[in-house]
Amino acid sequence: MKTVTSPKITFGHWLQAARLVFLPQGVMPVLLAGAIAYSEGIFRPDYFLIALMAATAVQIGLTMFNDTLDFVYGTDQKKVGAKNPYSGGSGVLASGIIRPRQALGAIFSLYFFALLCAVYLALEVGIGLLWLALLGAAISIFYSAKPLRFAYRGIGEVMMFVGYGSVLTAWGYFVHSASLSYEILLIGAIPGLLMWTMILINEIPDYEEDRAANKKNIVYRIGPRNTKNLFICSLTVLYVYTAVLLFLGVLPPACALAFLGVPLAVKAAAVAKKYYLDPLKVAPANRFMVYIYSLTTVAVAVGFLI
Repeated sequence: MKTVTSPKITFGHWLQAARLVFLPQGVMPVLLAGAIAYSEGIFRPDYFLIALMAATAVQIGLTMFNDTLDFVYGTDQKKVGAKNPYSGGSGVLASGIIRPRQALGAIFSLYFFALLCAVYLALEVGIGLLWLALLGAAISIFYSAKPLRFAYRGIGEVMMFVGYGSVLTAWGYFVHSASLSYEILLIGAIPGLLMWTMILINEIPDYEEDRAANKKNIVYRIGPRNTKNLFICSLTVLYVYTAVLLFLGVLPPACALAFLGVPLAVKAAAVAKKYYLDPLKVAPANRFMVYIYSLTTVAVAVGFLI
């Protein structure tokens, strides 16, 4: 009888599971908040680095946690090479390279490290920082986890808009200021809108799998065609909202650099409009959205520094 052995897990497999292409969504709001704090003369480099490490740990942990739960719940079953690289999980679980129990061990370690960082910062800055961290953690955990399972109840996209927008940006700013303002919440909506828009285009290729697993996200509820239209509208809203903040003086004039992403947005919309029913051919739209996220948040941050 032949003995079945598990594939050897390499560091490269863990990098694949971490899906670092999505790391900016977890750290860019903290970078943006740091840039705003620096422009106001209240920047704390030591606290900033700790916050950045915590955000990195949470983002990698969240990505792996969502992929693991989706795999266990019956979605994200496609193996590497048979899927859109920007949707449907990393593929290492479906391929049997990493087992769910092993992934959960890594996830626990990442979240525990982030918790230690958050507690330390709260002791140094103020208890309000811990409440913001707990709110963000709850959103990230219950995005896929029972009993709330936001992503399976049609509100996951909204929760990511809130959690990766105003909440994370406010937390990153509170680290320096020990206070909040409505301007920070308004500015934080920019990465929130970017996250919302990215999720829409990333969910479309998973429509058939999600429907089979009864994952009632936006695409499940309104269909791929309407989700594609919502994605294009959301790109428009993103730049209109940025223009409004510039007009109101919430953003300094140099933040108009954010509009450098418009050509990429046009390309993403064109690809989504033509290929939204093809999970592989729509991948360039997913890739453009990753670029748009990073370019826009970096441009707004730079706008506060110059």
